[in-house]
Amino acid sequence: MQNLLSLTTGGVFSSATLFSLGMGPYMTVSILISIILFANRDRASQFSHEQRGMIQVRGIFVLSFLQSIPLAYNLQTTVTSQAIKMNYFLVFSMTIICLVAGGLLISWIASINSKYGLGGPFIMILPGIITGVTRSISANYTSVIMIASRLVILIIVTIIFVFITTGLYTTEYHVDIQRIGIDRRSKDAYYAFRILIAGTMPLMFATSFMYLPSYIMQLLDWKNDFILSFFQLTSLRGIIVYGIIIYILGIIFSFVNIMPEQIAQDLKESSDYIVGVNPGHDSQRYITRRVFVFAILGSLYLATVVITPLLIGYWTGNEIYTNFSNYFAMLFVLISILDTVRQDIDFLYYKDNYSLFNIKLKGGR
Repeated sequence: MQNLLSLTTGGVFSSATLFSLGMGPYMTVSILISIILFANRDRASQFSHEQRGMIQVRGIFVLSFLQSIPLAYNLQTTVTSQAIKMNYFLVFSMTIICLVAGGLLISWIASINSKYGLGGPFIMILPGIITGVTRSISANYTSVIMIASRLVILIIVTIIFVFITTGLYTTEYHVDIQRIGIDRRSKDAYYAFRILIAGTMPLMFATSFMYLPSYIMQLLDWKNDFILSFFQLTSLRGIIVYGIIIYILGIIFSFVNIMPEQIAQDLKESSDYIVGVNPGHDSQRYITRRVFVFAILGSLYLATVVITPLLIGYWTGNEIYTNFSNYFAMLFVLISILDTVRQDIDFLYYKDNYSLFNIKLKGGR
């Protein structure tokens, strides 16, 4: 579980490095700010871009500090052994300072890449994802890779998985929109959202939830095997809890990414409406029902992909199947990141090669 948490957040929780916290603080704070500001849109409109940025920086600082405490505690043996003539408290404090500084630095780099680069902030975890995929394969090198029949099965299953996941991830559902004052015959308007609305966020946050009890117990120097069994992927109850958390978070993040109330309000303010649906509350209810349907289906797919190898590994007692849970989870995240990069490249291409009335516009001129 610790390895999966490290891979999905870009952190290195097993060793002391500047970027040990990874993207965890940045991702958590960004999601929380989006939810809080949307919950009070009138209040949110009063904040400038600079004020929102300052709130985000402060939130990342606080969360980095809180996450660095148990991590510094767990790494005390490694760090202390490298320190010379330094007492424990000083080493502990310096470790926290370095971890917080690294959390802020990687968040700043992610923000810069989100504004000027390709792939958004999550491109920062791409090296870790690729490492996770190769590590999952190498873990089964002798038992799968070196056996031709099993290798062929793995390749076929991987191709099928990539094909289905890519298709679901890029497929969009269109809600027909009538724009007032625009001739409908000239161009059909629609609002689109994806089948897998939640994306990879449920997987990243579910991993954090599963690792949190162990983190707290390590910090308090206390252990309860019964409680831990609900959060360990080696037990049946832990696998079931993991799947339930992914499923619930999938539904929640679907409504975070697609907010029916905001969409309905924006349509009403622009005097547009969904074809065949009254503006306002009816539009919100219409969008909510459709988002909920796809949230259920998308969350079920992601949970099934992740826990199926775990269940097969548990029932057969064969660790080979268990290892492939991380393999398919990382492939899912990799598909998401590469699709984001593709969208950014397409946007840059069409932005600089847009034609209007057969006149090609370059550089916005």
